[in-house]
Amino acid sequence: MKFLFVIALLLYASGALFSSKTRLSYVFSFAGSVSAFLTGCYALTRSLILWRFPFSHGVALTLSIDHLSGIFIIIAALSWMALALYSIDYSKLYPKKRLSVGFNISLVGMLLILTAHDGITLLIGWEVMTIFAFLMMQETGKSFESSFRFLAFGELSTVSLVIGFAALYASSGSLSFDALHNGSLFVLILISLGFIIKMDIVPFHGWMRGIYGDIPDNTAALLSAPVTLMGVYGLARIIPLLPNNQMWDMIIILLGAFSAFWGGLQAAAADKIRLLPAYSTVENNGMILTAIGFYALAEGFGNLHYLATFAFAAALILVISHTLAKTLLFMSVGHAKEAYNVHTIDEARGVWSGVGRIPALGIVISALSFSAFPPLIGYAGEWMILETLFQSYRFPSVAIAFFSALAGILIALAIGLISFAMVKLIGYTALGYDHGRKSRPIPNRLMHIAEIALESLIVLGGIGLPLIIMLIGFPQLLIGLLGIPAPLVLASGTPAFGVISPTFIGIIMLVLLVIPLWIFMKNKKKVRKVESWNGGIKLEEAEFFTAPAYSQILKHILRGFYRTRETKSKSHGSITVEDILIRPTEALTRLVRKVGEKVALVLMNGKISAYVAYILILFITVFIIGMIVR
Repeated sequence: MKFLFVIALLLYASGALFSSKTRLSYVFSFAGSVSAFLTGCYALTRSLILWRFPFSHGVALTLSIDHLSGIFIIIAALSWMALALYSIDYSKLYPKKRLSVGFNISLVGMLLILTAHDGITLLIGWEVMTIFAFLMMQETGKSFESSFRFLAFGELSTVSLVIGFAALYASSGSLSFDALHNGSLFVLILISLGFIIKMDIVPFHGWMRGIYGDIPDNTAALLSAPVTLMGVYGLARIIPLLPNNQMWDMIIILLGAFSAFWGGLQAAAADKIRLLPAYSTVENNGMILTAIGFYALAEGFGNLHYLATFAFAAALILVISHTLAKTLLFMSVGHAKEAYNVHTIDEARGVWSGVGRIPALGIVISALSFSAFPPLIGYAGEWMILETLFQSYRFPSVAIAFFSALAGILIALAIGLISFAMVKLIGYTALGYDHGRKSRPIPNRLMHIAEIALESLIVLGGIGLPLIIMLIGFPQLLIGLLGIPAPLVLASGTPAFGVISPTFIGIIMLVLLVIPLWIFMKNKKKVRKVESWNGGIKLEEAEFFTAPAYSQILKHILRGFYRTRETKSKSHGSITVEDILIRPTEALTRLVRKVGEKVALVLMNGKISAYVAYILILFITVFIIGMIVR
């Protein structure tokens, strides 16, 4: 099956070469992603070394696939295929050839990451993905400073990984993932931190607030779903290999739980149509990080293997639900945004009647999945993470049990907050009242196909969860109970702590839905719609209940978190909030700018002696570092 992997790379390269014909370029992207998907399917059944190149003593550049990489390749490829189809139509609205080049080469970088088996190959893919994602942001000519913040965080992630793998090489003489068994706590912290930064975990989310409003739709979806997925894969790959450390595991759990809470908190207050889904990524990846940390912690206790397995399965189900639903949400929101040419939730009202039912349904299904609405796949994932954390009593240590329960409380709050945010998004965009604005006609046939495909996967993935659980390698979690045959019941503990049957729930909901739907369809013509009562006076556009008004009570009650401020003028008043955890990033940006200006004045002074001294100092520094590492 090596040829499938090679074909995928060649098709992506062809897409980059034919970037002048943007539609054709994205067709190559789609075909390459299909080939990558088939490579992942093959990897579910057997491991295979795709390519090995001895580089130096103890270092060999290796590409390989196994069951874990197969899972992530399939998840990523589903997102890539949907985005490629979406981009074929989107390219008519945004025919920038460098955007299609960045898209194709970013996919090359991600595929290298998912098949890398050593530090150098991983870092090559990591840099390719980061740099070309950055270049995609630059296509708008806006958000120049914010895109450089993204690059700065990306390079911080790279530096952390470089130092971590250098320390691994210094201690073991190898950069292969197999050598991670001999890694130290220093290696564990640095490498895992490099992946955590890429997941946009708080406080490493500081770049996102100023950029999601301006970048192209396919770039926004790529950053929020597949790119952050690479960080998750890195953690899932290295955590089982590195020696266990309970203190670091607890830090990961609490960091993930707080990130989930903070992401949900900011999403609940967001009024920009793409900023809300962006903060939802912070929330979802926080839950995933918590699940991975809990897996590592539980695996360190010999008698908690089932709990550890359930936690890892929860992380993977959350990964699947987040990647599919977030890709769909950004595509559907982007579809509405482009049709209306707007940026806020209020301005995008009435998608169902104004833009189309398919993108509106995409917003509804993806948002409900994030709101843990059964039987969608997001419901199963969020149930699993809560079931995992609320079994903290199984740990013999009181401190571990307490902090794990605390993480469970933060995750539960996060789920509540994100549900609040998603109800706002659904109510004001997909199902909002029609404001009479006409949407501009845009090419959407392939957009619709991509949206329908992901909508179907989210619904069927929830109902068919037992099949997914078996495919990802955890059939031991499935049982039969109370008349429901095996393997349709998912058990969270042994002895039983909690059980769920997504398939059975789906069947019941389908049956219960038939009668109300039949009654509605039969009486549809008898339904009479009236405008909101306003004392007999017709409501003006500015008098309708708005998205900021929806969040106003929350912003007031939690003003300590939001730093809520009210601004008034003679004509109107408004409430503003801020993400206070971005302040350190902004302060650092100002510091770097000032230092850079001063350094530039010293070095770029027109004197040849200063340039020579600068080069000489750099050479000596690099030489010393090289000798130390060696």
